[in-house]
Amino acid sequence: MPHPSLYLLTLFLLLCAAPASAQVEIEQGNLEVLTDDYPVYSRPGVRYRSQSRGVSIRYETQPQFTWDADGAIDGGAQTVTHLEQFTFKFKVPLMNKPQTKLLLGYEWDTEKYWFRNPYEGHEQEQTLFQLLDERRLKANKLSAYFTHSWDERFYSSGRVRMSLNGDYQGLIDFGSIYRTYSAAFVYGKKVGPDEEWAIGITYSHNAARQIALPFFVYNRTFNAHWGIQTALPGQAYLRRNVGPRLVNTFLLGATFDSKYYALNTEPQEGRDFSSLGQFFLRNNGIRAMLQYEHNFFPWVWAFAQGGYFIPWQTRFNPADDVDLDLNTKVDARPFFRVGIFLAPPKELIK
Repeated sequence: MPHPSLYLLTLFLLLCAAPASAQVEIEQGNLEVLTDDYPVYSRPGVRYRSQSRGVSIRYETQPQFTWDADGAIDGGAQTVTHLEQFTFKFKVPLMNKPQTKLLLGYEWDTEKYWFRNPYEGHEQEQTLFQLLDERRLKANKLSAYFTHSWDERFYSSGRVRMSLNGDYQGLIDFGSIYRTYSAAFVYGKKVGPDEEWAIGITYSHNAARQIALPFFVYNRTFNAHWGIQTALPGQAYLRRNVGPRLVNTFLLGATFDSKYYALNTEPQEGRDFSSLGQFFLRNNGIRAMLQYEHNFFPWVWAFAQGGYFIPWQTRFNPADDVDLDLNTKVDARPFFRVGIFLAPPKELIK
C-alpha cells in the first residue's frame, strides 16, 4: 500500500488545481459537519476521524502584511499591522431519531484589520483602506441541517443557510444587501467502517454573485493511526491519531477559505465615508496548515492550528456595478488559531 503521505501530496495538487470560486463548507473533510450527528443506520464518518463540534469558540491572529491597491482603487500600498478574527457557533438538535435527524445552528464571525497609517499620503481623499481600518466586519449565519439514512450503506445529508455579512452596526442586520443564501446536499455511501465517499453540490447566492459547485468527499482510515479526510475541491487532510485512546488528532493539509462582506452600508459614529459609495469585499485564498485537537474531558476539547494563508483573489466590487472586479494584491502570511469546543459523548446520541 502506498505511504499515506503520497495521498496527501496527490490531494493537495488536486486542491490547488481546482476552481476556487466557492467554498465547500465542510470542516476537515468531515461529513458530520453537515449534521453533527452519529446515525445508527449508515453512520457517516470513519473510525478515528476528527471530532465534530457542537459548541465552538475560536480566536485567530495574523501578523503584519502588505495590501496593495495595485491601481484598482485609491490608497496605494498599505501595511496591515495585524488582523484578528473571532468565531462563536453552536448547533441544537430538533429531531434525534435513529434514521432521521434535524438540527438548527447559529454562527457569529467577526474580523478587524489594523492599518499602520492609511491616511499618510492620502489626506485629501477617502479610500477603502481608511474605511476598513479598525472597522468590525461581521457575519451572522443561521442554518438548518438534516441527515437521513436510507439503509446500512447509503445516506443523504444537507444544509440550508442564510448569512448576513457586512460592516453593519449592532449584533445583526437583516437588510437585503447583507444576505447570502446557500445550500449544500450530499449523497453518500458507507463502504465500511474505515471508508466512505459522497458526492454533493453547494449553491450560494448574494447581491454580488451566485454560483453552484459540485464536490466529492472521500474519507479513509488506513490503520489506527493514519487516515485522510477530504472534500474536494475545498480541502484535503492527512490525519494522525495519537494518545492512549487514539482520539487526539493531528491534521496536516490545506483548505480553501472565502470571506465576503458588504461595505460602507451605513454611516458610523465619527467616520463618514458616504462619498465612497457601497462596495462588496471578497477575500479568497488557500490555508496550508497543521492542527492538533486534544480531548480533556468527555465533553471538552481544545485545538490549536497554525499555518500559512496564500491569497488567491482579493477584490472589491462596487454595489452599483457588481460585475466590475477591482483586484488588489495582498501578501501571503502566517496565521495562528486557538479554540475550545464541546462535543457530547456518542452514547447520548441515538
